[in-house]
Amino acid sequence: MQSPKRIEPVENEQADYHSTQRKIPRLKSFDARIERREPLPVQIYLANLEEPRAREHTVTEDVSPHGARVLTKRCWQPGEVPLVTPLMGEFPKHARVVYCDPQPKGGYCVGIQFEGLPFNWHI
Repeated sequence: MQSPKRIEPVENEQADYHSTQRKIPRLKSFDARIERREPLPVQIYLANLEEPRAREHTVTEDVSPHGARVLTKRCWQPGEVPLVTPLMGEFPKHARVVYCDPQPKGGYCVGIQFEGLPFNWHI
């Protein structure tokens, strides 16, 4: 008696590529936020640690427990450490500048990040 022929699967590179792609989890882009930002305009003082008396009275565009987007007249460099003082509520806190985007009508939008405990924003 003759043994049945063994059928070998034919490799289809395109099929293997697509099936492999479905198995690999797709990563979210780096821009995705872990914490939700609330569009709250909170009045703050923003000061450079080297010149704390030359503080700027400004406002946030949005806030989260560990950061904010702040409108400012000054160009900040990523990595700089400003002192953020809300007009109401929390005590002054150090932050770290993450980005500084120039605005078409002048001024800058600065992304700041707080380390440690969450920051309680009050309006």
